[in-house]
Amino acid sequence: MLTSGLVPLAIIGLTAVLAMLLAPRFGAATVRAAAATGLVLAAIAVIARIAAPEAPAPPLFADDGLARFGTLLASLSGLAVLGFLRGHPAAKEGPALVCIVALGAAALASATHVASLFLSLEIISLALIGLFVLPLTRGALEAGYKFLLPGAAGSAALLLGAAFAYADSGRLDFTAWHGPSLLAGFATALLLVGLGFKLSLVPFHVWAPDIYDGAPPAAAAIAGSAAKAGVVIAILRIDAGLPAQPVWHMGLAALATASILLGNLAALRQPSLSRMIGYSSVAHSGYLAAMIVCGAAQAPAAILFYLAAYVPAVVAALCVAASLGTPATIASLRGLAWRRPLAGGVLALALVSLAGLPVAIGFLAKLLLLEALMRSGAWGLFGAVIIGSGLGLYVYFRFFTALFVRDDPLPAPRLRRPEHAVLLLCGAMLLILGLYPAPLLDYLALAAG
Repeated sequence: MLTSGLVPLAIIGLTAVLAMLLAPRFGAATVRAAAATGLVLAAIAVIARIAAPEAPAPPLFADDGLARFGTLLASLSGLAVLGFLRGHPAAKEGPALVCIVALGAAALASATHVASLFLSLEIISLALIGLFVLPLTRGALEAGYKFLLPGAAGSAALLLGAAFAYADSGRLDFTAWHGPSLLAGFATALLLVGLGFKLSLVPFHVWAPDIYDGAPPAAAAIAGSAAKAGVVIAILRIDAGLPAQPVWHMGLAALATASILLGNLAALRQPSLSRMIGYSSVAHSGYLAAMIVCGAAQAPAAILFYLAAYVPAVVAALCVAASLGTPATIASLRGLAWRRPLAGGVLALALVSLAGLPVAIGFLAKLLLLEALMRSGAWGLFGAVIIGSGLGLYVYFRFFTALFVRDDPLPAPRLRRPEHAVLLLCGAMLLILGLYPAPLLDYLALAAG
């Protein structure tokens, strides 16, 4: 029986099927419009139940605030990426793959069992590989190959950890790793490795920069937004069932510290916007992992707020990169704010938000991160965040200043109406929620329970 909590997932799944059926018979614009309509309906279905109490759900899934927030993020991320699929070599097949990624991310945010967790991750991975490799260029094929192998290694570690957890506890829900035995600790370590690959935490991050740089920017955008948000929410659920497992928190703290420092250091000298965002995503994964480690009472809501700040910023940055038609480097971005004020202005706002500076929503997200670490007494992670944030300021400042240089002769990209709409939506979210975050904070406090 289809419960009300699964209606948005059903809508996204049916939309993916419809897009696949339409692709051979209709033009790319028609397929994109159908996919966009389905994702809008899924988002409306979530919003209609935004304040509803937690409802009964199938054994493998939950219908709570975390699931609804993750489904909403997945739907809106997919909708934004659809607006920039016009230049994708697989413009007709792309909408179906984007919907499948959104479906996997929404299911991942709702998963409460190893079976649903694994299947959701594999749905995301298979669809992303298609989006990465369909240009059939050397860079795209290399990106798909580099995504496939680490993804397979992460899945293998996750399954092996689940097997050891089942041998120890006889269960496969998210409390299976709760035991104090040596076998449970080993299972938890394997779980950490598997999720480290999926979240691109150091040292399991080597695939991320090449993916962001070699894959089409629109494909990288859905990977860095919906997919990452789904993984983070799944880790939140797992963390709730591991209060007495020191291997988990000590290991996650070490991975978070390494990711924050090495991610920002590696991004310092990157001339490519997409590759810089790839290394930046490693650092931001570290920030999110640090918030999970701190275990403060307000951390779940702070993590969701950080996702609400990060997702539109990374989508906006990569969508601007997709609109350029040429590799987005510091040189090609020079003067973009004067040549195309909307694209340049939204990219500037996204960089400000990623840096955690005032006006944009990322400023409050960074403050909530630091507050959570201070309240929990995680001073080592607090110091790593301060150092990483300082390095990040220089990383984003290099690209920010290039946008406002006036002496650039390069032609400006031409944006169509869907691209204008996406950039306006992302820019409005970054600015309005940065200036007036109270309603979002109230909702996320309710969603986090």
